[in-house]
Amino acid sequence: MNWIKYYLTETDSTNTVAMAYSVGSVVVAERQTNGRGRNGRVWHSLDGNLFLSVVLPMCGYQTPLLSFVAGVSLQEALAEFSVRLKWPNDVLLNGAKVAGILLEVQSDKVIAGFGVNVCQCPTGDELMYPATSLNGRISLTDLTDRLLNALSENLELFETKGFEPIRQKWLKTAVGLQKEITVRLPHKTVFGVFEALTPQGAISLKQSDGTYQTIVAGDIFIK
Repeated sequence: MNWIKYYLTETDSTNTVAMAYSVGSVVVAERQTNGRGRNGRVWHSLDGNLFLSVVLPMCGYQTPLLSFVAGVSLQEALAEFSVRLKWPNDVLLNGAKVAGILLEVQSDKVIAGFGVNVCQCPTGDELMYPATSLNGRISLTDLTDRLLNALSENLELFETKGFEPIRQKWLKTAVGLQKEITVRLPHKTVFGVFEALTPQGAISLKQSDGTYQTIVAGDIFIK
């Protein structure tokens, strides 16, 4: 992918800005005043952190799997920090959330937003998960370059070989596999063992009665 980069001093949300651009565009902001996460949650955009969105092409029925392409790419960009991936699209450092990814579909394109706690992280009881940061151990420029390089390579891999090689990459650094997890769904909470990641990117959850449930969306908590 030949990226076209747009650098902003301040914006409300890089994802919102990116919606006006074509596939291959990258929007990076020094400050973000109204960042958002999954399910309408707030993304705490603290100064010095990375706020970046890329415009990706639609991939038909496989479009939701781009979240795994994005996650694997960010993990590879941060490989020196031994970060791990948490389903569906969080990046953890020592068990705490250091980055998140938000995919939003708009007509014929997909916006992938990346928020990385490079210098500082939010605190407070309102956080769903504990957060951490990289303590400034990588520059924003280096992280941006690494992320876009990894994203280009993984997009090509996804387009030419399908989801399976991306799935295998994701599994290598995944947290929670073969462990008991709690899954918070919109109207209930379920429990079980995270047995596998399906070829469709869902969780195969083995419940206490031996039956399996397929989880396609939800928030997981690892015991």
